[in-house]
Amino acid sequence: MSPSSHPAAASSERAPARRRPSLQARARWLLQPLPVALALGWALARGGPAPEPTTPLPAAVAAALARDGLLTAPADVHLVEPLPGALASRWHSPRVVFRAHRGDEPSDVYAATLAVSPEGRLIAVEGVFNVTDTSAVDERGLVVDGARAAWELRGAEKTYSVHFADFSGAATEPSDWTRLEQLQDRVTCLQETGSTRGILRRDFKLEPAASRLRVAFAPSALVIDADGRELRVPTGGAGASAGSLHLREESVPRARPGNLVTWAVDRARALPWFGRDRMQLVKAVAFDLLDRFERMRGTVTGDTGAERVAAELGGVGARVPVTYRDPETGWPPPPMKPILSHPLEGEGEWRALDGDHDPFIRSNPGAPAPFITSFIRTDRERPYTQVYVVEWDPRQVALHAMSGTVEPKSATGETGPGLVPREPAVMGRLVGAFNGGFQATHGEFGMMADGVVYLPPKPYAATVAELADGSTAFGTWPASDAVPAEVVSYRQNMTPLVLDGTINPYRRDWWGGVPPGWTDESRTVRSALCLTEERFVAYLYGSTIDAEHLALAMQRARCTYGLHLDMNAGHTGLEFYRAAPAGALPPLERKLDRQWEAEGEVPDMPGWRFRGRRMLRLMGLMNFPRYIHREARDFFYLTLRSVLPGEPVKSAFASPEPGEGAWQVKGLPQHGWPYALATAWVRPDRARPDAKVRLLALDPAAVRLSADEAAPTVLTLGAPRDRGPGLFLEAGRARLAATPPAAGAVRLMSGLEPDDPMATTATAAVGVDAAGKVLYAEVATATRAGGDARMLVGLLGSLGCERVLLLTQPAGVALGGQADLAGQPALAQPGGLRLARAEMPGGRRFFEDTPIVPPKVWYPLQSRRVRYFPKPKPQEPAAPSEPAP
Repeated sequence: MSPSSHPAAASSERAPARRRPSLQARARWLLQPLPVALALGWALARGGPAPEPTTPLPAAVAAALARDGLLTAPADVHLVEPLPGALASRWHSPRVVFRAHRGDEPSDVYAATLAVSPEGRLIAVEGVFNVTDTSAVDERGLVVDGARAAWELRGAEKTYSVHFADFSGAATEPSDWTRLEQLQDRVTCLQETGSTRGILRRDFKLEPAASRLRVAFAPSALVIDADGRELRVPTGGAGASAGSLHLREESVPRARPGNLVTWAVDRARALPWFGRDRMQLVKAVAFDLLDRFERMRGTVTGDTGAERVAAELGGVGARVPVTYRDPETGWPPPPMKPILSHPLEGEGEWRALDGDHDPFIRSNPGAPAPFITSFIRTDRERPYTQVYVVEWDPRQVALHAMSGTVEPKSATGETGPGLVPREPAVMGRLVGAFNGGFQATHGEFGMMADGVVYLPPKPYAATVAELADGSTAFGTWPASDAVPAEVVSYRQNMTPLVLDGTINPYRRDWWGGVPPGWTDESRTVRSALCLTEERFVAYLYGSTIDAEHLALAMQRARCTYGLHLDMNAGHTGLEFYRAAPAGALPPLERKLDRQWEAEGEVPDMPGWRFRGRRMLRLMGLMNFPRYIHREARDFFYLTLRSVLPGEPVKSAFASPEPGEGAWQVKGLPQHGWPYALATAWVRPDRARPDAKVRLLALDPAAVRLSADEAAPTVLTLGAPRDRGPGLFLEAGRARLAATPPAAGAVRLMSGLEPDDPMATTATAAVGVDAAGKVLYAEVATATRAGGDARMLVGLLGSLGCERVLLLTQPAGVALGGQADLAGQPALAQPGGLRLARAEMPGGRRFFEDTPIVPPKVWYPLQSRRVRYFPKPKPQEPAAPSEPAP
């Protein structure tokens, strides 16, 4: 039989050729079981609770924590998310929240991530995160409902605050953050909380503190029973608390993360296996290598730093140096004498920074420039390096401390708002801000802001403080942690770098940037703050400098007391600001140089705009403009004091007479500067061209009531009647009030409210403007019976006085006790008041009796940890031999 005659062969010849399945068809065949597998996996993972473990999970967690020295009770361990099913347990780590403590320390609230078996048994505690991290108070009363948790902060048998946490995640990052900043924030949250979503925290202060407290959760609220008062807080978001005036929310929004380098350094430092010491070693090596390269480059090129100076100062360097020193104000100080034998052009010479020549600087009308700037080179081996100096007169510029939202954190877990107060009286006078000192983890040096102590003062630490009268004080803290009542804020950092002209009097040999024990200081970005011989304040900044050469610059700036501030690029720098309601900033006749200039809306202050620039064009301060936003780390901000004379008074006439409206300060019995008095005259009523009003402006901070004939007299007043509304002087402040506003307040004048029927006969008036200055006005010519009161009220109102008192007869003002406002001799009045010159806020020393002691005395005291001690707490370090290690 031939092959073709075989039946099978015949059929195969008759049948069409069979095609191979397509790739799409094969994929459909393979994927057919997938839905079933997914459904089965979902059922295994979520279809029901895992089998009950032999040991309850809370007890297992407590036992595992106890092996690491963290003590908690099973009843205090709470799941904040459901246990995963059998399949999901392979990749999902559930979280628990619990209250625990080490040894005899107070309890904190912690979160932890767990590894669990498919049956729900604990395999390991993978990560433990301290949510509250307090060392001086005890967290109690932890209650948990799902992902929501709450606890109380208790001390001295009273509960002062209630804290809420949502473990389902924190609020999203602000919309103006870049994607990189959002990623940085997520990584930080993962490192600090075990979740990229972080934890939403809200803190509430009880006013007053409660003796009995009960906290519970409703479906959408936190319910607080404080001594029988029920307070309800919505938990759906970060909105305001509802239902009571006895609860004040103190939650602080997150601040923008730092640049990539500084952020990465902080993240590496926080890794348990890496830590602070290894990071210090890495930085020290990097700084040393960079310095070697710069020295080699400088030797080859002969770099003197001239090009760098020109680039840093921009147009500021082209301004004419200030050569005249006003003998009345003592400002500016003498130039800095160069150290290097061939000084650069302009080295050591001061250049004024004022509002007349710089659109980024705010200054007082009729007053000297509030800031001056210059540079000096101090390192003969590195002539290409410079230290830049910005100096201000603290009689014009006030310094304030502000704690950051993250750093430092108090022993009770409290952090600061990290924001220049969003108040017109503050923001309208803001002129600058700059970095604070070292992070608290690098020494826990003291910090207090607006009366809140974040870290207690350390003995023998260099300190700058804001006093109650507004003065800026420098001194070395004594061997006591008591804070004087006059101190409003303080910031400390190490021991003094300069004291009475001596560099490093306490013989410290570690100034940051290198591991302890290194003999050579790192050369990097450093900053400092000092008080000069003339009692001016200076901020110093060097981009490649060590502590010794920074101190040499302080000597040339005539500093009598100086403290080292923060260091390293990104963390260190100064910015100038000028803020005002929209449309009120002076126009900028050119485009912004975005490298060091900025303009925009003031965050969290609708209707306000700012203009700012860096101190130096190439300054590497991160997050520019940094301090107009909320800041994670502490900083200082500067405000311009209001000083006389102020803006000229506007006449009612388009063509004022010669001298009309101009304030006069020369020739008056000032007895110092800032001025105590200013006089002017003006025609305020177009319908009465012959009516002239004489004005007196008085700074209440410059005068005090005195019976001492030897004290320099500023002015005298007639005896006021001892009843009715009046002008009162108390502790350098003036107020209009119906009765004395405080014990010790002195009545200077008595008057009538404008709606009083008797006020129509007034020929004089007095008010207090928004800056606190007293404005007194009396009609000098063409008086009109019954017609002067309205003119006086309108005049003082136009000068910023919200409230005015009318006087039916002049107050008997005698300048220096001798001449009236017209310059005519004045007769002494029986029972009159005598105001003498008072010392005004400015720069000064305090704690001058603190002795200079050897390292074996101050080192053990400054080494004591009160906040950032490792747990378990290490033994106290031994005092070093001299010199300190």
